[in-house]
Amino acid sequence: MIAAIVPAAGRGVRMGRPKLTLPVGGRPMIQRVIAALRDGGADSVVVVTGPHDPAVAPLAIAAGAVVCELPVATPDMRTTVEHGLRWLEERYHPRPDDAWLLCPGDLPLLDETTVRQVCEAYVPGVGPSIIVPTHGGKRGHPALIAWRHVAGIRALPAGVGMDAYLHSRSAEILQQPVMTPDAVIDVDHPEEFERLNAGSLTALPDHDPR
Repeated sequence: MIAAIVPAAGRGVRMGRPKLTLPVGGRPMIQRVIAALRDGGADSVVVVTGPHDPAVAPLAIAAGAVVCELPVATPDMRTTVEHGLRWLEERYHPRPDDAWLLCPGDLPLLDETTVRQVCEAYVPGVGPSIIVPTHGGKRGHPALIAWRHVAGIRALPAGVGMDAYLHSRSAEILQQPVMTPDAVIDVDHPEEFERLNAGSLTALPDHDPR
């Protein structure tokens, strides 16, 4: 099993408004991400939402995802992700060599081909247990993580994020080159959204912290 978790509980503070419902090419951003994950090989897509933007959940469900709705805001992305992991664990009881894709919802150009390349690079029980897509020397998303790493993520000290865990497991990571820059392009600010819809958005660092 390869599931996907989309943390969608951030407030979009830098955008100035909730961003995952914004239209990209005539389709809400969150639905484009879900479609890429499903078509690229994710067996299940779990979108973890917060109370700030009630429009995300129905859009996610309409796109074929399941929703883990949180009644209160989370302090960071790691907490949001852990809620999604718990949701998956309770329903699917993953084995250590099953895997999950960590995919922020603000990857508006994410393509199923990139997701498929990441999924196909993972061989359960053999070789790297974490697959990270790269393009032009930059790491992106979705990152594929074997389920056996979940215990280590949960054991992180408070305030330590997902990136710190991945850095600590560098020997277990395969950096998988992908053909297009969609894995490293996200949208955080209004001007970036305008450039996106104008067709001139280039690769940008950093994802919304939740």
